[in-house]
Amino acid sequence: MLLFDLLQIALGNRESLSIAPSAKEWADIYKESERQAVTGILLIGIDKLPAEQRPPQALLLQWIGVGQMIEQRNNVMDLRCRVLLEKLAGQGHRGSILKGQGISLLYNDGLRKLRQSGDIDVYVDCVLEKSLAFAKTMGRQDIEWDYKHLHLNLWEDTEVEMHYRVEALMNLSKNRKLQRWFKENEELIFRESNSLTTPTTEFNVFYILLHIYRHFLYEGIGLRQIVDYYFVLHKVHKSQLMVRKYVEAVNEFGMEKFAKGLMWVMQEALGMPCDWMLWAPGQKEGEYILTQVMTGGNFGHHDKRLSNSGGKLGAIKAILTHNLHLLTHYPSDVVWAPVWIVWHKAWKIKTRVALNN
Repeated sequence: MLLFDLLQIALGNRESLSIAPSAKEWADIYKESERQAVTGILLIGIDKLPAEQRPPQALLLQWIGVGQMIEQRNNVMDLRCRVLLEKLAGQGHRGSILKGQGISLLYNDGLRKLRQSGDIDVYVDCVLEKSLAFAKTMGRQDIEWDYKHLHLNLWEDTEVEMHYRVEALMNLSKNRKLQRWFKENEELIFRESNSLTTPTTEFNVFYILLHIYRHFLYEGIGLRQIVDYYFVLHKVHKSQLMVRKYVEAVNEFGMEKFAKGLMWVMQEALGMPCDWMLWAPGQKEGEYILTQVMTGGNFGHHDKRLSNSGGKLGAIKAILTHNLHLLTHYPSDVVWAPVWIVWHKAWKIKTRVALNN
């Protein structure tokens, strides 16, 4: 696929496209790059192409214009992350930027400024009650919250999710174990890096894969999330003994099959070198994962299987319908989805009563 060729060129794993694309093929590449949220990253690849392989001038100018907007957005997001951490520190809370702008620090300079940013996820070492209190001091009212985070929207054009739990799994048994694991490794979440506090890269070997896995099960993932993990592996590939603990954690939480499939995807789509791999690549599972990635696009936003009739019931129905095709691949997590929905509803009612007393 030409999109994969161009991604590999951008990442330095290929020198040129297999063929010179036609104008229509370039339009298709651009459209798919938008679905996968890698439009900016591909600009680096285009810049490396010989003149005869570059896009038509009109499309190239449009592409460059989008790249400039992505770069400007990243500058704004970096500033907002610093402001957010300062606000938290001002009230005695430690904060750490998860994923997003935090993980982008692992990219090289040229690619980092063109990575498309999403929302801001910040982990804070305090419980739900104190998180709600902080949100209210920021002038937030009618705050939406759940088991994992609350919506702390300080800016109209940027969603901010304030995590009091790093991540969760719908398998209740696994989730209890997961929360203990995060608590035992909490200090690894707070690391100073270029004025942003972020988790250690070693911690992200486990956490970013977990994040990808969870979204794959219940919403969908795109190439942007896979490129993020590519740079995690790039950072640790020379010190794989140091990350053995996190590889073992991935296996312990039943994600080894997915991890092996993801290695194959990263080799096939991104050209990732074999010696970066922390698991042996699994082609059969990798082909399945890649099909889902290309069907759903970024976070599954383009997956028609996830369309719903609106409201919370429609969203629940869409998730359960989507999960049916995953049942034979990851049954220990998928079958828990309806149980989690009921459990979470009861948990929220009980927690709301406790907060009001």
